[in-house]
Amino acid sequence: MSLGDLANTKVRVLGWSAVMGVAPMIASAIANSGVTAALGVMANPTVGGIQILGTIAGGIAANMAANDLGNLIAEKLAKNPNILDNRDLIEAAGEAIAYILKDVASSDELIAIALSKNSSARDLDRLAVKTPEYWLNINTEGVDLSRGLNISEDQLTLIFSADAAEFDRVTGLTPEDWARFIGELAASEGKSFDAEIVEFVAQRLYETFPKAYREVLIQDAAKGGEKFAAMLLNLHQIALAQLKDLGLQNEEILGKLEGVATRQQICQVMAKLRSMEIGIRSDLAQIRALLQRYIDPAAPSLPISLKSETIIQDRIKDFTGRKFVFEAINEFLRTNRKGYFVLEAEPGVGKSAIMAKLVVLLKRRCVTHFNSQPDGIVSAKTFLENACLQLSEGYLEDKYPRLPENALENGNFLGRLLGEVSAKLGGKKLIFVVDALDEVDLKEQTSGSNVLYLPNDLPDNVYFIVSKRPELLPMPENDNYVLFDLMQHSAESVEDVKAYIHKFAKNSAGIDNWIKPQNLSLEQFVRVLAERSKNNFMYLRYVLKEINSGTYRDVNLNDLPAGLEKYYYKHLDRMDVKDKESRRRKLKVIYVLSRTRKPVSCELLANFAKEDELDVQDVLDGWEGFVRPSSENPPKYSIYHASFQRFLHSQEAVKKAGVSLSDIDDDLENDMWGDLYGDG
Repeated sequence: MSLGDLANTKVRVLGWSAVMGVAPMIASAIANSGVTAALGVMANPTVGGIQILGTIAGGIAANMAANDLGNLIAEKLAKNPNILDNRDLIEAAGEAIAYILKDVASSDELIAIALSKNSSARDLDRLAVKTPEYWLNINTEGVDLSRGLNISEDQLTLIFSADAAEFDRVTGLTPEDWARFIGELAASEGKSFDAEIVEFVAQRLYETFPKAYREVLIQDAAKGGEKFAAMLLNLHQIALAQLKDLGLQNEEILGKLEGVATRQQICQVMAKLRSMEIGIRSDLAQIRALLQRYIDPAAPSLPISLKSETIIQDRIKDFTGRKFVFEAINEFLRTNRKGYFVLEAEPGVGKSAIMAKLVVLLKRRCVTHFNSQPDGIVSAKTFLENACLQLSEGYLEDKYPRLPENALENGNFLGRLLGEVSAKLGGKKLIFVVDALDEVDLKEQTSGSNVLYLPNDLPDNVYFIVSKRPELLPMPENDNYVLFDLMQHSAESVEDVKAYIHKFAKNSAGIDNWIKPQNLSLEQFVRVLAERSKNNFMYLRYVLKEINSGTYRDVNLNDLPAGLEKYYYKHLDRMDVKDKESRRRKLKVIYVLSRTRKPVSCELLANFAKEDELDVQDVLDGWEGFVRPSSENPPKYSIYHASFQRFLHSQEAVKKAGVSLSDIDDDLENDMWGDLYGDG
């Protein structure tokens, strides 16, 4: 992109910004019921843009079309020298771009694309921090203003609407314009992005720049409008002067337009847009807004490990409900200076999904660690490395370009970082999200130490949100310690379970084909399956998928297994009982896999199990849903969920298959496979 094209892009963005800044002022004035009634226009707060512009155009020249007037205003604003020199306008546009880049960098879609490209969304997040300064420094002196904006009629209708929902549908420059800008911005920092990432980011800028720009203005208005209210007032006065130059004579319209004459009135208009915005927010969006008060949204997201990010992406699929848990977390953060919030629940109830969603709600501006027995993430050393790297890279990179040699021996260095980081936060909170404490291997820690060496004493504004099963663990002794037992909230959980089932079923032809022959209503299906699930989301994840695929075509609703453990038994019962050798092999292979401390390839698993590699691959394919393949080629495999791993370690679960777990364990120990296997 040439410097001339870059400058032209900036001018066009500023033109859009000027039009979108002044439009709510004009729309608010003209949508006033007294004016609209006098002019014969429908009097309501969502009067359309073409009606508004048509009203003004009719007051200028009988033959001027509303679309022509809109583009004339846009062109004059874009080419007005006061626009190019208005630093507040330039800053507002730059902040909107940075706002979008930060939001996109923390989005699940962009992170998934980055993972597939072996890239990191953090590079885009860091670039967002540089955007406002880069944007300000683009030189527009001598730029060619001939291209204009050419805003279409449908876009003008949206821009000049007093309805916030309509305004949010406005689109800005083309995706191609934004893609070129992103490429140039990245190059200025010595970076480049994969084409798919650039395309995704450019599309988001195209779709959401107007909304982000309005959000910048709204946030400023909420603070009293000190920064941008004068800019909006200036834009409004420029537009009004140009309308007079064009011959606008209607005194009633002029009176209303001139009536928007103070910063306070500007802020009132933006506040109205804010109230409309809040009115259409979802419950989860409200929770997100509450939680994000505690963090610095302008700070870069922290460098979450690839494995934790993979777990997050998996757990938040089809996430539903749990508002009451997030409300409890918000209350804990609001009322405590520091401390531990411990989410406790049985396996499969959704602890990891809640923790993953919490990371997303906090825009990944929290220290994140997901323990995972199937993935071999079970040591305090791994936690300390993740946590210390996130803190040092996120807040203290200049002081700690690398971790000290003894940083991972115990919790001393982590404690030092907590004190140094908390002192830099300026009242914001440092939040840790740590999942599955029960899966930590305590044998690798110093005797008597807290799980993961979690500190007893915390600096102010430091919080740990952790999860575990209801079992005894060496937990920190802290005055600000809140235990939230999810199992005591069955009424709220059953409503979330029903919502999850309903959401899955209403979009599933397989579910519909299964319930119709049984003369069931959707409501009956939801109610009975919720009862049989015992509020266990892991159960629902398996059973709904299998109903949808036809696995349960000959099973009635009331014959479905009740609870997760009975579901596991049912799956074993569906294995080929006629071929005992096949059944033994299937169970042996999956049990051997459950004993591994890290993902393994099919070839290595075949060596461990002393079975033919093709037979082992067939077994892995048959256990789809229970086994998770990696994205590598060839893939490595691990057990999907620790509850299934524990089930397989039960003698009760496998004795029917004629498999001796003790014999398998003896073989593994005799073969000395090192640290790939742990104690059963």
